[in-house]
Amino acid sequence: MIQFKVSAPGKVILFGEHAVVYGKTAVAASVDLHTTLNFTELPETNQIVKICFPKVNLFVSIHLQQIENFFFANKDSELIENYDMFYNKVKEFVGIVRFANLQQKLSLEAFFYLFIYIAQKEQIVVKPFQVQLDTELAVSSGLGSSSSFAVCLAACFLNWSRLQKGIYQVFDCSTLDTVSKYAKNCERIMHGNPSGIDNSVCTYGSIIEFKKDDYIKPISNVHAMRILLIDTRVNRSTKALMERLLELKTRYPVIINLIMDSIDNISKEAINIIEKLKMFSSTNDKNIIDGYRQLMTLVNMNQGLLATCQVSHPSLDRICAEAQNYALAAKLTGAGGGGHAYVLLLPDTEPETISSISRKLIADGFTVKLTTLGGPGVQILK
Repeated sequence: MIQFKVSAPGKVILFGEHAVVYGKTAVAASVDLHTTLNFTELPETNQIVKICFPKVNLFVSIHLQQIENFFFANKDSELIENYDMFYNKVKEFVGIVRFANLQQKLSLEAFFYLFIYIAQKEQIVVKPFQVQLDTELAVSSGLGSSSSFAVCLAACFLNWSRLQKGIYQVFDCSTLDTVSKYAKNCERIMHGNPSGIDNSVCTYGSIIEFKKDDYIKPISNVHAMRILLIDTRVNRSTKALMERLLELKTRYPVIINLIMDSIDNISKEAINIIEKLKMFSSTNDKNIIDGYRQLMTLVNMNQGLLATCQVSHPSLDRICAEAQNYALAAKLTGAGGGGHAYVLLLPDTEPETISSISRKLIADGFTVKLTTLGGPGVQILK
């Protein structure tokens, strides 16, 4: 019986969130926090699909015949290519399955969307199986938890298809492109009109330059960058925040368009600095410290523009102010309105300084994690 494990990282957007939705440049990086999925084929006598998502307290077993009767009895290849029609069919099926809250509902919709879509596209021989998926990422907080979730599922079902066909090679660039495409389609369930940046980072890893519907450029061989990830513990809706900014843009198009252009220029300047940092071998080099100081200026500028767009939050403002007390820089990452912020650390930031600011932020009710950026993307593990 086939059995394997999938791992996909979360992400932080360093520069350019919200503006990226309108075709502007963004810079994002994988973060050393992961979603992991364990896939196991079950004995034929079981005849169930078992779903275990402990992060949202979801544990369900569904008869395989029920799934086959609903989705595969009348195979309609055109149905899965029509997003709205297919998603409505998925929603109808999930309505039959028990769930307790919105998070469970969306998780089931994402699961069945990818399972049925990929099963038909990749001609999977559907057998009883179990998927157990858990994550180190906080849900709905700007760290790409839904994309990491979708990438894991897409990689899982694509790998299952490959193994059934006797293909045992690691994922190449073409396969990763397919995983990212499948995950982006699924992300529409969570976010309505995703830019594609989250699923790209969770798939490919590294630090990337991204422009919607245009290009993805990995920035490789960058010295490890350290950040503090701060969870405000304030829940928010990415979709609602995007809609709020769209309303603002509709009301004040000239003003908001200029702000989006400014964020675009900040992202491009940040990319230039990050590329220059690669030229220096020692992390203690004065040029590297100067480059980080320039990045911190851009972090503060980007945060100020996002606050002007009304997507910040008092908790995020407190974190940014505290970072400046330590001569560091912070900004929201993701949609804003709560969620997470990051504090960019200098290569020579002392452990005592990191401990001090962490204690202060924890005392203010936040959670703090020291992590690194730019690790690998989705991986199939044994």
